[in-house]
Amino acid sequence: MFWTRVMGVAMATLMIGAISLAQEAKPEKTKEEPGKTAAEGAPAIDPNKAPEGKLKVATTADIAIKDEARKKDVTLTAIYPEEAGKYPVIIFSHGAGAQVDAGTSLGEYWASHGFVVLIPKHADARKSMSETMLEQYDKDNDGKISKEEAPEQMQAFFDTVDKDGDGFLSKEEMDAMGGFGRGRGGNRGNRGGQPEQPEKPKEEPKDGEDDFDMLGDPAEILLEDPAEPAQPAPGRGQGRGQGRGGRGGFGRAPAPLDATAGVDRVADIKLLLDNAAAIVKAVPALKDKMDLEHVGVSGHNHGAYTAELIGGATVNVESTVKAEDGTETKTIENRNLADSRVKAILALSPAGAEQGGLSKESFKGIKIPAMTMTGSNDNTGEGQDAAWKKQAYELAPEGGKYHVFIEGARNNSFTSQPRAWGRGGEQPATDNTFEWVKTSTLEFWNATLKGDAEARKWLEGDALKESSEGKAAIEHK
Repeated sequence: MFWTRVMGVAMATLMIGAISLAQEAKPEKTKEEPGKTAAEGAPAIDPNKAPEGKLKVATTADIAIKDEARKKDVTLTAIYPEEAGKYPVIIFSHGAGAQVDAGTSLGEYWASHGFVVLIPKHADARKSMSETMLEQYDKDNDGKISKEEAPEQMQAFFDTVDKDGDGFLSKEEMDAMGGFGRGRGGNRGNRGGQPEQPEKPKEEPKDGEDDFDMLGDPAEILLEDPAEPAQPAPGRGQGRGQGRGGRGGFGRAPAPLDATAGVDRVADIKLLLDNAAAIVKAVPALKDKMDLEHVGVSGHNHGAYTAELIGGATVNVESTVKAEDGTETKTIENRNLADSRVKAILALSPAGAEQGGLSKESFKGIKIPAMTMTGSNDNTGEGQDAAWKKQAYELAPEGGKYHVFIEGARNNSFTSQPRAWGRGGEQPATDNTFEWVKTSTLEFWNATLKGDAEARKWLEGDALKESSEGKAAIEHK
């Protein structure tokens, strides 16, 4: 089953790579530079085609920071402009059970516009496909898979994946097998538009054939952040997960919001802020680049919940105290995990009240600028719909608050390009969802972390609603 999936992945990579090469041969249309129009004095931005970043981006992964208090290491990925300069810092918190690279598409986009993006790997992150493959087949533990070590099922496409032709598959080469829906060259591709749609596959899957096949987008399994169900309400069953059979990806049941996990995740983010010097020491290219006076925290699903907590949302945390006689007493403490170094938060598919230790009063603590985002198909569990997620905006105090609603957006629409084709071979209509996500989030960061008055004017205007013909809109208060 696993290698049927991997072969499907490799074949899809070849197809999408060919499509991307065809795109590159087409001359680019002249783009209007973001700026002011003479008539209106508003930014000339087309939300249907997110403004392309001009800065070249570099990525350094597997940076380890030691946490003496919790006796653990927190690893992170840094995405940053290569050009010298002082850039605001954005920390992205991935969803529960997600791969650590779940936020790299947005991270690279933001970095290309002048931000340093740090993505910590939380304790609940799942292993990547390459890590799983190395564990299974790297017999000599040299960090790569030789053709002799590779199983028979992999021999057919080994040379294709082995891009440098050295007879080994490196972690980077195997990671590239999962770079779907993000353009040629991984996340850096297709910043300014949608990929050309492939022709509809002509053959339907046969009975008994593995359901991970060419008719579905491999990115849906390998890259998307699994949905997170609600905790069971009194008298109701466990929340239903989204995705394939509600499993949340690779057969794992997605985790509900958990206050204890939220506290630990916030500690991960604070650790990065406390140890900026250690990050720079590990990545010399970051020297003098991180503007720690302007820090934002973003996240998706459980990561959005994490952003809400560090942004000031109070949370009830349950703990158990064991006495000397063995008796246990449960206590509930209402905690505020806000960090004054964080100046703004962005919550993609945020948490509402009455779950994960949050109450309707919790959101009154979010006094810094905040943007929340959801969509009509953003249903991640029993009761976790767009209306519930909007509570994070509705219950927060006025002042610098923005809520983006996108018609048709699903839970995984906020972190990556839409899949190239659907199950059964159907092609979706043109979908600008991720362009709207990139545009609105960039303008939010420009307004809050860079003090860009024009970006704020854009956020509080109707450009997104008009350009999307009402399919996407921003509320503010």
